[in-house]
Amino acid sequence: MMNKHFVLATILVLSLLLTAIPFCSSSTTSKRYHFNVEWKNITRLCSTKAILTVNGEYPGPTIAVNEGDDVEIKVTNGVSINTSIHWHGIKQLRTGWADGPSYVTQCPIKPGRSYTYKFTVTGQRGTLWWHAHIAWQRATIYGAIIIYPRMPYPFAAPIEAEIPIIFGKCDHM
Repeated sequence: MMNKHFVLATILVLSLLLTAIPFCSSSTTSKRYHFNVEWKNITRLCSTKAILTVNGEYPGPTIAVNEGDDVEIKVTNGVSINTSIHWHGIKQLRTGWADGPSYVTQCPIKPGRSYTYKFTVTGQRGTLWWHAHIAWQRATIYGAIIIYPRMPYPFAAPIEAEIPIIFGKCDHM
């Protein structure tokens, strides 16, 4: 009789634990991006020149994530020179190989090859930037990283629009 009550109690406790596990798990989201490094003719100040871009954009695409998100960015090198991307200001906690400086934390991405950067945005919010981290490429390969807080904003008025402003030099392209 005692053994039967013990088995029923064990089953009850295990079923309660198993149903509680989904509620205890974190709600991280994975954000995925694909960057194609490629040449593109860009016109600025009445001058057209072929420059390195990401996805044909100058400046490059904005990465928008929430605090705590897992981020994956596949970078495909579509040009004939090495490249790499540095996530400026992102805390690389246990993911130092995803920091981006060529010949420091990673080998550069060779022509025609791809590399997927994987990291988690932990304890950060605000606006940062990403840029190429090899030779002169950071002059044209860069963009914004916007990290939204996991908790709501501390003010009531809704934000109608967010437009990142990125400064770059384009007078002698």
